[in-house]
Amino acid sequence: MRASRNIDSWEQVDSREDFSSWLRFLAFDCEQAHSGGTSGVSAALEWTHQSIDGFLWGWVRLLGSRLDGTDLLHEEAPGRPGWRGLAHQLDRVRTTLPGYNDVLADSGTRHEEVDTPGDLSMYAAALAMDFVRDRREMQAKAGRGEWAGDGGSWAHGTLYDWLASWGSWVGADSPRHAQLTPVTWRCVALQLSVARIYE
Repeated sequence: MRASRNIDSWEQVDSREDFSSWLRFLAFDCEQAHSGGTSGVSAALEWTHQSIDGFLWGWVRLLGSRLDGTDLLHEEAPGRPGWRGLAHQLDRVRTTLPGYNDVLADSGTRHEEVDTPGDLSMYAAALAMDFVRDRREMQAKAGRGEWAGDGGSWAHGTLYDWLASWGSWVGADSPRHAQLTPVTWRCVALQLSVARIYE
C-alpha cells in the first residue's frame, strides 16, 4: 500500500488509500463541526447530521433519489461506484436530509446480499435501525443501574468516531481487504458492516 496523502475533497480520491484519507478527513471535520471547533479552527464542511443513524438515513434518501442511484455516483463502470464515486456519495450524504422508511428498515438485508444501489439503501436502513436499537438498549441498561461499559453491538456511538473507524479499516491491510477491489455495492456494504464493530 502506498503512503497516504492528505485528502480534503472527494475529487482527489483515486484509490483505496485516498478513500481512507477522505474518511479520516470527514471524521475530523465532523468532530470539529459538532464541537464548535478547537483552537479557533472551524469546520471546513457543512454537516446536516450529528448521529450515525441520521447519516445512514441521509444515505438511504440519496440512494433513493433515482432508481439506479447513478446520477450521483460518477460510476467508473456499470454496477460499481468506484472509490471517487463512493467519496462523492459521502460528500453528498453530509447534507442530505434523512429519508426514514420503515419498509426498507424491515428488509432484513445482510451485507452479503447487496448487489445494487437499492440493496445498499435497504442495508443502510437496517443498520440505522440497528444503531438506534443498540443505543436504546444501552440507555435502558444504564437506567436499570446495570453495567454497560462494553458499549453494545456498535463499537462507536458518535458519527465522527464511526467515520474514523471506517477510514482506519479501509486503510489497513488484511486478506479480507482483497474483497474491496473492485469497488462494488457489496464491497461498500462490507465496509459498513466492519465499520460498525471495528475499533
